[in-house]
Amino acid sequence: MIDYKNDYINLVVLGSFNPGILTHDFLIKECAFDLGNKPISKSPPMPVVTSLDYDKKSFFADLGRLQITERNCKDPKLSQVPHYLNTYLHKLPYTPITKCGANFSYKLSVEKSRLEELACWLANERSKFREILKLKTVDLEITSTVDENKETIENWILRTKSGEYQASTMLKVAMPDSAREVKIDFNYEVANLDTDRKRLNSVTTHYDKVFDLFKHQLEKIFAG
Repeated sequence: MIDYKNDYINLVVLGSFNPGILTHDFLIKECAFDLGNKPISKSPPMPVVTSLDYDKKSFFADLGRLQITERNCKDPKLSQVPHYLNTYLHKLPYTPITKCGANFSYKLSVEKSRLEELACWLANERSKFREILKLKTVDLEITSTVDENKETIENWILRTKSGEYQASTMLKVAMPDSAREVKIDFNYEVANLDTDRKRLNSVTTHYDKVFDLFKHQLEKIFAG
């Protein structure tokens, strides 16, 4: 049994952007987003960076990146973030884009016995991760501290490949010192949008599938 607490979700697109376009008026009038009143905070006027904060939602752009975030999201499948991203870029069809990604950040409460089992797998049976996810290969990167008495795993990263869109995934796990709370950051990334802009659909139209993939990995690894 695992309990979920969301920190944030966001969608990111890499490319060549004009941050000056990202204004409250553009979002409300051109994109027709229902964001309520004007942002509760925004960055000072700068030619290379713009950020707008609307309570739990925020928009950020610099010369190479557009990022839309929702904090404390109760149900990512109901989030408007994919709609915001799709609409924003639809209004700017000639903006060069190269990569897109979806990120989910959570805190999990995991049974102590499961955490101990995972620690054993990381130390001695790393093939277990490939078996439970039913994948041919996975990449694991482990950071640990070693003293004269023992080795303690502090965090680890699991990388996989997803067949659709030739996507890559990265699950970063910060192991707890004593409590059961585990910090999770998950990234799903698709490249080559410069040759096929429709690949953006991987994180907009098909956003539900990305979240399902994330939940699948979590539940297989942490719930068993």
